[in-house]
Amino acid sequence: MAVAEKTTVERTVTEEGFTLKLTVDEAETLVAVLARVGGSPDQSPRGNAESVLDALIAAGARTYYPQPQGHPVHLLRGFVAFDDYPAEV
Repeated sequence: MAVAEKTTVERTVTEEGFTLKLTVDEAETLVAVLARVGGSPDQSPRGNAESVLDALIAAGARTYYPQPQGHPVHLLRGFVAFDDYPAEV
């Protein structure tokens, strides 16, 4: 006759990441740069840039739109555009 027993196994998961401490001016500069990143949010690294941008704004960094007076976004020219990730073969 079969016997079954439910067990629980605890595992430790180690996840690498980064913590970045920024001044207000540094955070606003990064917001301005990240706001000018183009590409597919699902098929390129732009999604990572958008995630950092959203986290900065959620943490209280001044947003780039509508363009507030004195925000570094006024000094930014050009943009960064990511190509899509290569298709897996």
